[in-house]
Amino acid sequence: MKLKLVSGVFIALLSLKGVTAQGGAWSQCGGIGWSGAATCISGYTCTVLNPYYSQCLPGSSSSITTTTTTTATRISTTLSTTARTSSPSPSPTSSLKYWFSFGDSYTATGFSATGNQPSAQNPLGNPTYPGQTTSNGPNWIDVVTVKYNRSQTFTYNFAVSGATIDNALVNSVNVPSMTDQVNTWTTRYSNKPVTAPWQSDNTMFSAFIGINDIGSSYSRSDINTFIDTLLTAEFKLLDKIYTSGGRNFLFHNIPPVERSPLISGQPSWATQEKTVIATWNSKLQTYITNFKNSHSGSNTFLVDSNAQFTMVLNNPTTYGLSSDTKSSGTNQQLFWADVYHPNTVMHDVLGKEVARVVQVGGFW
Repeated sequence: MKLKLVSGVFIALLSLKGVTAQGGAWSQCGGIGWSGAATCISGYTCTVLNPYYSQCLPGSSSSITTTTTTTATRISTTLSTTARTSSPSPSPTSSLKYWFSFGDSYTATGFSATGNQPSAQNPLGNPTYPGQTTSNGPNWIDVVTVKYNRSQTFTYNFAVSGATIDNALVNSVNVPSMTDQVNTWTTRYSNKPVTAPWQSDNTMFSAFIGINDIGSSYSRSDINTFIDTLLTAEFKLLDKIYTSGGRNFLFHNIPPVERSPLISGQPSWATQEKTVIATWNSKLQTYITNFKNSHSGSNTFLVDSNAQFTMVLNNPTTYGLSSDTKSSGTNQQLFWADVYHPNTVMHDVLGKEVARVVQVGGFW
């Protein structure tokens, strides 16, 4: 598997003095302030991703690589209003340093709040990068944190596979919901502990949620009003974070999961779910706007994940993928890693878009 790297030239100063151990697969191997291993085990190459982070990526050489690899990914240069931010926002006053993330399997990496905390040596804390993802490799939050970031960012990723907004509303697999995730954050991090001394102006909170809520509910006869119930519950959680000092909020809308192998094989399901997703995404925009207008000093960012997925699904070969978008597997030339989750190429495209939206919105 060969990962596509961001365009541009990055220069990192890597100190090799006293270093004898080799980094394992996906581990850090260089960057500003790094004093650990500077070479990689056989089959992996130490590749400069940004001044703060070099990483052991799959490759035939174990030597340090500082050359630039140009991505084959074509990202649209047309920036829609909703892709930039949900509405005009005052820019944050400092660089992004802390990131608290909530969500489901499209975001989850297996982070535990009781495990190793994010640090300069490991900006995602635990488990070992890229974590326990559904993408057969790094997912979008992985690559934003270590590859497309423009400042050193410590990411605390509370997302859990199978999560919904609240188990009292939709309890699909009885795992920690976004409500549970925010409660964990409140208990451990809202008081700005020494392990995460975040401030309002250098911290972002993100929510990529709703896929499982819709997947379990789209056939309800009252789905349009139930979407309001779900979004109201989500934004009450964000209000709780705002009360604790959170001011910068990143949202994803729901991607076209009706095109996944699990759903697309059932045309009537796919048509129905596509309509419900469109309703959710429209309502989400309204809730974001209302939240910003009613919460003084807040900044909101909306990533149009639906458009990003559609862009790649409609033109897979442009991104080095097979034209077969109905199959799934570990072959990274397939769009789908399994019947419901995308492979790493889509996550890389999405991660790059997230970084762009955050930059346009004032961070980075």
